[in-house]
Amino acid sequence: MSKNLLDLSIIIPFKDKSELTLPCVHSLIKYNPGIVKEIVLISNNSSQKELDKVRDAVKDYPEVKIFVEDIPFNFQTLNNIGAKKSSGKVIMMLNNDTEFVPQSVGLLEYMYNKALEPSTGAVGAVLVYEDKRTIQHAGVYLLPGGTADHLYIGRNLKAILRDESRRFNIAKDLQVSAATAAVLMISRKHFNEIDGMDENFIVGGGDVDICLRLEKAGYKNFVAGADNGIIIHKESKTRDVSSLPYSDFCVSYDSYIDFFDITKGDPHLPWEAVKNA
Repeated sequence: MSKNLLDLSIIIPFKDKSELTLPCVHSLIKYNPGIVKEIVLISNNSSQKELDKVRDAVKDYPEVKIFVEDIPFNFQTLNNIGAKKSSGKVIMMLNNDTEFVPQSVGLLEYMYNKALEPSTGAVGAVLVYEDKRTIQHAGVYLLPGGTADHLYIGRNLKAILRDESRRFNIAKDLQVSAATAAVLMISRKHFNEIDGMDENFIVGGGDVDICLRLEKAGYKNFVAGADNGIIIHKESKTRDVSSLPYSDFCVSYDSYIDFFDITKGDPHLPWEAVKNA
């Protein structure tokens, strides 16, 4: 066993689309060799052909485990199932439409150590689109009225990093209210303490909710600074965000009003500051 092995379980739900899942898994192993305890793939209603493709492609990786859960899709449920079937001290939720790159090297170790700090809740990462230049995610900020968005989405990463006048320094760790579950680490202890993901959400919103519940429990959420690495997120290539069920918006609103003042917005990334950032 490698002395650098992290007690880390990475949960990747997928449905078909081996052309996304396999680059995700292969890049994860390539740029993090010998350090991940287990990679838990959760197949949800995949065709037999696609499932066989994935099984065949990962058969030589002993750390990869595949479970079949042919139930109605619920992102939160699938991650909760993955958490129960895994054993790592730290749980990482990872979308199958993400991909690790040379600039990702060292990021998992950094996030893992950060997640194990007693005061830490969730740890996210700076994510970029496939051009590797444009920011997709640098933390979630909450808006007055009960909605949310990604910090610096669509902005040029290098320009943001070299602008010393910017309001929020994403080169270093940034405390946030929430981060996307496309890439999100939480210690199992804290995940279990708040009973994991809320399965009242179906597709989206559960990641913000779990972060808000962690903060309410007394923990701090962070996005790991881009100096520690970035990951590609091929956003929404797995499922169409326009098809988010109305119920997710309703449950999100109920969650937000429980955990922060929706008349003022985000306490960590205030809307007025984000507008001018």
